[in-house]
Amino acid sequence: MNQISLEETSYDLIKAHILDPLHSPLSEKKQEQLERVMSVIRVLDKNPIRKNAYMLHQQKYSHLSKVQVYDDIKLAQRLYNTVHEFEWGFWRSWMINDIVDNILTCKKSKSDKDRRIIAMEHANLIKLIGVQPDELVDPKRSEKHKYYILIQNNHQEVKIDLDSIENLPNATLKEINRIICAGDEITDIEADEIMKS
Repeated sequence: MNQISLEETSYDLIKAHILDPLHSPLSEKKQEQLERVMSVIRVLDKNPIRKNAYMLHQQKYSHLSKVQVYDDIKLAQRLYNTVHEFEWGFWRSWMINDIVDNILTCKKSKSDKDRRIIAMEHANLIKLIGVQPDELVDPKRSEKHKYYILIQNNHQEVKIDLDSIENLPNATLKEINRIICAGDEITDIEADEIMKS
């Protein structure tokens, strides 16, 4: 007997499981997989960086193998859009077009029922046009900027990019470390001035 994957499971069965988990039509294996996938999607909403999501999911389900954790993440990304990937513009325009089509269809008929539908659709249209999500903070913002270490030696400043540090030879890294750690001695008066500033 072939087992149907969670992706191919009927929406009605999943809905029945969510509404009444005690009398779930899903097998124990699918219930556990659905719970893991829902957990992953919540993690991905908060931490869209896959590596962080992997670590959090692995921590919650420590009995899973690495492959299974990555499979859960891939399945969650395939089945659900996170708030970071949701195409607000497409679905908003689709809903507007659908509401307008309903209004135009109901306008052709002059019945009271259709007039009530038109009024409800106008209310829905007003709600839809008035609501737009705030701009989400880009989780990879810090990866888009370059960070530099400024090293000052004998009144000369040298700017070193953090990405290029790992490409430097070991001797250079040791010299940079020596320069950073071996700064000039300061007097007690200079230390007091620094502390007061």
